[in-house]
Amino acid sequence: MQTFSLTTLGLWTGLEDWPHRACVDTVVTEMHAQRYSAKSIYHFVQASRRFVAWRSDTMGAAPLGYDEIDRFVAHRRAAAALRNGERKALARLREAMVQAGVMTAPTPAAGPADEVLRRFEISLVRRGYRPASVSSYIWFCRPFIVELWDGAELTKSIVLSYLERHAGERSRTTARIMCSRIRGILRFLYAEGLIAEDLASAIPAARAGRSAGLPSFLAPGQVEAVLAACDRLTIAGRRDYAVLILLARLGLRAAEVALLSLDDVDWRAGVLSVAGKGGRVAQMPLPQDVGEALAAYIQQGRPLSSSRTIFHRVETPVQPFTTATPVILIARRVLRRAGVRGSVRGASHVFRHSLATHMIRSGASLNEIGQVLRHQEPDTARIYAKVDVAGLRSLSLAWPGGAQ
Repeated sequence: MQTFSLTTLGLWTGLEDWPHRACVDTVVTEMHAQRYSAKSIYHFVQASRRFVAWRSDTMGAAPLGYDEIDRFVAHRRAAAALRNGERKALARLREAMVQAGVMTAPTPAAGPADEVLRRFEISLVRRGYRPASVSSYIWFCRPFIVELWDGAELTKSIVLSYLERHAGERSRTTARIMCSRIRGILRFLYAEGLIAEDLASAIPAARAGRSAGLPSFLAPGQVEAVLAACDRLTIAGRRDYAVLILLARLGLRAAEVALLSLDDVDWRAGVLSVAGKGGRVAQMPLPQDVGEALAAYIQQGRPLSSSRTIFHRVETPVQPFTTATPVILIARRVLRRAGVRGSVRGASHVFRHSLATHMIRSGASLNEIGQVLRHQEPDTARIYAKVDVAGLRSLSLAWPGGAQ
């Protein structure tokens, strides 16, 4: 097996006297902390050397420009010499140089649409929206504003025409989210006096029908089988088990698990602080098996990190979770490994539904379920009444002529 040493003679040739050598060292330190292999770090240093040598030959001592790495990559591509991973390696170097103030990233000229979006983003933050929600609003509203905000007065027909053109390109769920986000920015525009009419009502309320179907859920035995599918002899298995038991025992949402911090766990009191929707923080009891799973991962799996976030990637780059996506992927992967397929929808959310279903079949009231799941609206828990088959049967009338 070939090994790579960062002290190899000649590896740093050309970088020792480079004025910005510290930027290379910064990236090497970060890559080491994120558990990149010595081979990956070795190739990064080599790519940096080639860039510095090319720049010295072509530009001498001229000040660094932001586009120089792009020009070097184009030069390497034209010479059929661009190596796999070289573009990404140099992007790391450029980011380090920008952060160090060695070069400045170009700032795109802000137009009227950018100013509207900036003000809308500020309003969302002030109203307590979480960063992920703010990003979602801006993601859907940016193309809407860029396309239509040209100084002309918006009308219902213009808004509906936009939705007709773009909603069909998306799934039903995504189209519904897009309508919700655009409805939000239209209300903002009206409240700010930027449009004369409240056009939010022009967007049809394309509801998914929250109570239209049965919630997807797992039987208690299936939940335990999924948890058992995690190999807790490995770091990844200990992490996945801790993630899934939080979903299964406490009914947390994927984002709530992903963003849990070491500071959220009060080990002495046996309490977990959970930051839910709208910035609301709830105190939840920490069951013994959940606490043991968390402790096992933190002590025997969680990497050394400056971040307080509990859960981290196992593969490089070893970084803390920042969104719900890795939790959803963990749930999907372990469900598949446990042989749970077909009717189960929602991956991570199926554990929340399963907890509620088990509670109502055990005699819990809808109000109690709403408290455990931290629903803001009391009616949200009503969907679980449909899975209480025995209770519903007792309320049904006998069919004329049917079995008594």
